[in-house]
Amino acid sequence: MKSAPKSNNYKVKVGLFVVLGVLILVAGILMIGTMRKTFVNKIDAYAILDDVNGLTRGSNVWFSGVKVGTVKRIDFVENSKVKVTFGIEEASQKFIKKDATVKVSSDGLIGNTIIVVSGGSSAADMVEDGYQFHVSKEESQQEMIKTLQENNKNLLAITTDFKELIHSIKGGQGSVGKLLTQDDLYTKLNTTLSGLEAATVNAKATTASLAQFSKNLNTEGNFVNDLMTDKQMYGDLKQTVNTLGETSRMLRETSNSAKVMMANLQETSQKINNDKNSTVGVLLHDAKTAQNVKGILQNLESGSAKLDENLEALQHNFLFRRYFRKKKQNDEKEKADTLTQVTAIPK
Repeated sequence: MKSAPKSNNYKVKVGLFVVLGVLILVAGILMIGTMRKTFVNKIDAYAILDDVNGLTRGSNVWFSGVKVGTVKRIDFVENSKVKVTFGIEEASQKFIKKDATVKVSSDGLIGNTIIVVSGGSSAADMVEDGYQFHVSKEESQQEMIKTLQENNKNLLAITTDFKELIHSIKGGQGSVGKLLTQDDLYTKLNTTLSGLEAATVNAKATTASLAQFSKNLNTEGNFVNDLMTDKQMYGDLKQTVNTLGETSRMLRETSNSAKVMMANLQETSQKINNDKNSTVGVLLHDAKTAQNVKGILQNLESGSAKLDENLEALQHNFLFRRYFRKKKQNDEKEKADTLTQVTAIPK
């Protein structure tokens, strides 16, 4: 009679555990569905990719760093391309525009493969159910790893070259190696640097002197300062320079004229020397003709002297004496009239 209550208690306990297990199972399903947003209203969109890089069903879809959906289906299409269909929450639909693009990326360097939606302008319309996204290219993990491997090879080659360079320098090879190992070269370099330092000091002193000289030029009362500030002096100096320029031009013209005259004289002299048939050429080159001309001149001089004697004799001849006396009186009267006119001119 006492075993019946025990059996009922056991059944009650089993029933409670079953109910509790079902409740836990339903709560887990609801929790997982909430985390994966299984029960959220979504629209379907898709993209056709060349390579999905390990993308699977259930992979996340991200937009601006926020999860907005999951991958639903992956199917092959023509030309070895892959069609990826994914859901997008209706709550996020209005923020995703039709000019946005998708690409396959990873959650971190070695994380899970995901779909990333990016871009889009505010002027474009929002995506609709069944919309096909355009695809943008992104390097895959394999390509990134390959790039890292290439960079490692380049880094190893650079390290090897650097080691060889250090070894050469330690061995005294090259300019740097010789500078570090040869004392005489270091001494010469040190001397050169000392000379450069001295030249720098001299350059600074020269600069200071030029600055002082410029300051002195700007001091009032200085000739250069007066020349730069006094417009009257500047005008006079400019006029003087213009006059000197005009004088120089006249001198150049005179020199050119003299050169032309000398050239003409030289040409005339050459013609005279070359043309022996001309009058001057005959006189210069023909001695007989020159002697004849000399005789003619002597005869003319002798005839002129005789003519003077004849005129003197005519003056004393009684037939012409009256004529010459009257002529002399007329000449003296003309001289007297001329002298009177000169003395009558008021001073």
